[in-house]
Amino acid sequence: MPPGRLEPHPALLVTPTFDDTAVRRAAARGELVRVVAGRYVRREHWGAFDARERHAMLCLAAISRLSAPVVLSHASAAALWGLPRLGPWPARAHVTDPALSHATTTRYASWHVGALPPGDVTTSHGVRVTTPERTALDLASTTTFRQAVVSLDHCLRTSLVTNDELLLRLASKGTIHGRAKALRAIEFANAKANRPGESLSRVVIHESGLVVPDLQHPFTGLFGQSADVDFFWEREGIVGEFDGETKYRDSGRWSGLPPEEVVIREKDRENWIRAQPEVRGFIRWTWRDAFARGRLARLLLDRGVPLESGRFRSKRSV
Repeated sequence: MPPGRLEPHPALLVTPTFDDTAVRRAAARGELVRVVAGRYVRREHWGAFDARERHAMLCLAAISRLSAPVVLSHASAAALWGLPRLGPWPARAHVTDPALSHATTTRYASWHVGALPPGDVTTSHGVRVTTPERTALDLASTTTFRQAVVSLDHCLRTSLVTNDELLLRLASKGTIHGRAKALRAIEFANAKANRPGESLSRVVIHESGLVVPDLQHPFTGLFGQSADVDFFWEREGIVGEFDGETKYRDSGRWSGLPPEEVVIREKDRENWIRAQPEVRGFIRWTWRDAFARGRLARLLLDRGVPLESGRFRSKRSV
C-alpha cells in the first residue's frame, strides 16, 4: 500500500449509541456510509477505499457486531493481507471457529470449521486474523485453481510467504480436505507473475495445453533501453503482454505521467522490443480475453504459440 494511504481499521468505524441522533442525521445527510447495521464509515474514507479495502472494512464492522471474538480467515484474511481476487468480494466476513462442528452462515459472517493453532493466528488492522501462510493454504485448498494461483503468485512475489514455507506447512497438516488442490496450486505458483492478470493468463495458458512461456523476460534496446516483458515464447520469438488498467495507471513504469504520455511511451517501448532480432511476434490481451472461454487460447494459437507436445486443450479452454 502506498505511503500515506488510508488503511482499513476499526478506529474508522462510527458506532452510534442507542439514542445517538447525531450519527443518524449525519447518515441521512450522506456524510456517513452504513456498512452493516449500526456501523458507519465517513463517506470520504469509504470513497478512498477500493473494493478489497471496502470488504476489509465490512469485515471489521461485521465482527464488531458478533458476541464473541473471532479470527478472520479465507477471503477476508486475504483482503487484510492485500491479496488480489478474481471477481467480487464476499458480502459477509469469513471467520474460522475451531469450536464449530459444521460450517454455517449468519447475518454477518460465513463461519468455517478448522483448528487454529497459535502459530496460525496473528493480529493485523487491529483484529485477529490468520497468518499469511495459513491464509494462503486456506485459499489454495478451498478456492478454484485460478483464484488460488492469483493469490499465491502475489504472496510469493511480495514475500508474504515462500514456496518452501507453504510446502512444509501443508506437509505438517497431514491428510486434510483439499490437500491435493492446495499442492497443485503451490507447485504451480510463481513469484515472477507481476500482476493478477498475468497469473490468470498463466493458468489459462496451462489449461489450454499451450507451450509454457518465460516470465518477465528481459530485453535491452539499441540505445540502452531495458524492459521485462510479461511472457516470451523464446523458440517462437513471440512476446506476450497482458494489458490491465492498473498496469498503466499504477505501474511504477509510468507512475505519475498523464494518460496520453503513457500511451506514447508504451507504444515506443513496444516498437523497440519488436525491433529486437529475436522477436518475431508481439501479442497483447486484456481481462476480457483471459476470462472469455477459449478466447485467449485461440488468440495465442492463431498468432503462432504452439501446443505442448502430446497435450490437448482442456475442455475449460475450448
